[in-house]
Amino acid sequence: MIVVKIIGGLGNQMFQYAFAKALEQKGNKVKIDVSGFKNYKLHGGYQLDSFSIDLEKTNKTENLKFKIKHLFFKIFTKIGYNYSKKINEKSLLFDKSLLEIENRSYVEGYFQCEKYFKSIRKLLLNQFIDKSNYSDYLNKIKSKIISSKNTTSLHIRRGDFVNDTNMKIHGICDLLYYEKAVDKLENIIGPATYFIFSDDINWCKKNLKLANVHFIENNGKGTPHQDMHLMSLCNHNIIANSSFSWWGAWLNKNQNKIVIAPKKWFADEKLQKQSKSIVCDNWIKV
Repeated sequence: MIVVKIIGGLGNQMFQYAFAKALEQKGNKVKIDVSGFKNYKLHGGYQLDSFSIDLEKTNKTENLKFKIKHLFFKIFTKIGYNYSKKINEKSLLFDKSLLEIENRSYVEGYFQCEKYFKSIRKLLLNQFIDKSNYSDYLNKIKSKIISSKNTTSLHIRRGDFVNDTNMKIHGICDLLYYEKAVDKLENIIGPATYFIFSDDINWCKKNLKLANVHFIENNGKGTPHQDMHLMSLCNHNIIANSSFSWWGAWLNKNQNKIVIAPKKWFADEKLQKQSKSIVCDNWIKV
C-alpha cells in the first residue's frame, strides 16, 4: 500500500488527492492520511469530503505503523525491520519518478503540477464535483454566468497572503497584474463579463475598475467548493498565485478557454525558480 498525506487548504488538498488518485490508477493500492488535521486549525481543516472522492482514509493502525517507522527509524533499521519508506517531494518542480513510487511508501508533498494527473483528467472532473446545496443567491450567480457572454472569473487572494510572513513567501498579485491580464484577455476575445471572487471583496470594489462586473458576495452565502465550481463555469479565468483559483481554472471544461496566470507565483526567489511547473503549458503568463 502507498499512503499520501493530505494537509493544507482546499487547493493543496486537491493536488495531493489528484496525485494519490493517479498512483492508484497505475495499479497501486493507495490510501490518504488525513490525521494531520486533528491539530491543523488553518484554512477550514479537511475539506475533500464535500467532493465525490473515493480513496479510502488510513485508520489508526495503519498510521501507527508509519509513525513507528518515523519515531524509531534508527532502532528498527538496525534490527532489520523496514515496514515503510518515507518519501518527501524534493521541490515543486515536476518529478516523474514520484509516479513510480514502490509499495509500502508514505509520501508527503504538494504535487502542484498537472503532469502528475493530467492522464486522469476525466476521472477527476467527475470526482471534484461539489455535493452541497446552493443558496438562492448563488443559484442566481450561476444563472448569470451561464446566460452571459465571454464570462470570466477573476480571483483576488488577499487575506492571509497580506501578512508580513506570507508576503515574503507568496506575495500578492497587484493591480497592475490584473490590468495587464484584462487587457490581454480582451485583446483576444473582446469585452468580457467579469465575476470577481475574493476573500476581500470590499477591497476589490474600491480598486477594480471594470465595465461589466459582478462581485460575488460570499459572506455566509457559500463555501469555497461552491466558489470554485462557479469559477469553473465561466468561459475564461484570470487567476491569482493561488492553488484555489488554479483549480477553478483547471476544472473549467470549456475547450476554448483562456486562462491568464501570473508569471511571478512566489515572492521567495528560491520557490519562484521551482514554480515553472505550476502554471499549465497552455495557459498565458502575464
